[in-house]
Amino acid sequence: MDANTRIFLKNKFKEYYSKNTIPAPTEIEKREFGVGTLTDKIRVRHKSFESGHELQNYLRREAPFYISYSIAYYEFPKNQPMKAKNWLGADIVFDLDFDMDFLNSKKFEEVRDEALNLIEFLVSDFGFLASDLSINFSGSKGYHIHLSDDELKTLGGDERREIVDYVAGDINFRDYLRIDGDMLIGPKKGDSGWPGRIYTGLYDLIENSCKDSPGKGLERIKGIGEKKAERIYENRKKILENLDAGRYEHLPEIITVERSHKQSRDPNVRRSAIKKVSSPLVQKIIEDKSVQIKKAEDTDKMVTIDISRLIRLPDTLHGGSGMKAVKIKNIEALEKFDPVKDAIAFGNEPVKIRFDKKIPKGFEMNDETFGPFGEVGIFEVPECVGVYLLLKGYGDIVPD
Repeated sequence: MDANTRIFLKNKFKEYYSKNTIPAPTEIEKREFGVGTLTDKIRVRHKSFESGHELQNYLRREAPFYISYSIAYYEFPKNQPMKAKNWLGADIVFDLDFDMDFLNSKKFEEVRDEALNLIEFLVSDFGFLASDLSINFSGSKGYHIHLSDDELKTLGGDERREIVDYVAGDINFRDYLRIDGDMLIGPKKGDSGWPGRIYTGLYDLIENSCKDSPGKGLERIKGIGEKKAERIYENRKKILENLDAGRYEHLPEIITVERSHKQSRDPNVRRSAIKKVSSPLVQKIIEDKSVQIKKAEDTDKMVTIDISRLIRLPDTLHGGSGMKAVKIKNIEALEKFDPVKDAIAFGNEPVKIRFDKKIPKGFEMNDETFGPFGEVGIFEVPECVGVYLLLKGYGDIVPD
């Protein structure tokens, strides 16, 4: 990136912050901040601000390419080693990102659906109120879901891991089964939480896959195959009746259970326990209904577990895209939110870019598709597109 391009981008960021007021996070005086450059998302941290006014002045003066703030609250957030800050608690934040080389509307729809799925887990399974949640577009590839609750702020990393593992489907089906005499009792009609999801998923999968032809679609599930799919179709009425009642001992097509037997104090009584469970259909249900938060070797999970994490400051610019990290009002607004239109920070004034490498894929911005650019050379594009491509390192600005 040449000097003219760096100056152009810096001026664009300064222009944005001069025209926009950035809301301060709650209890700003207890937060730590980090700022970044074009090459490092966080180059300097341990900064702090006493007020929203001080933060705003800093943004207008310095116009950082990245600014993040701590999910944690500290007694001494400024210029202190972490151990000296005196950690007071932290919000819970979930990071949902899907990989995409260029802006991709389909990928954005998928990650939005995952965000809605996560919110459904938090509200229905954990009992949090929708008003406790804060939803933010990250400015790049996904969403940050913040959960602020005084009773949760002091949860440690292990407890936070339990929450993220639960929504990510890191569960054991065996935990939702029990033996009662000769009966194997499991998820049934009317259950809530994961048992309810497993029951509903199994019921819908069997009923819908058997409507048109014997076991249609089931044979493609790993561990099922054509013969087992046919048996499920032939016995579907009995299977669905037993699912309603939660009676799994009569469902060999669905589940294989290995039991262990132990002698009780009464020598005439043997107690049975569940040793091992296998169910390809249930595994598929769990995979389909869990929140896809396992990306990049669990780095997204670590955002939730790390009690001193820094996260993008809402309504600021992302230094890798030039898009706004938009704070989204509520769940209904999230359902309608379209990043390629609603997170665009710059206008359509034409700028000239000298591309020094080809751009292999097209992408959308403001209801228009740009690229692919199959040639190296000078092209005139809207300013918002130019900023995006310059930040991605595809060329340099052509001065007027």
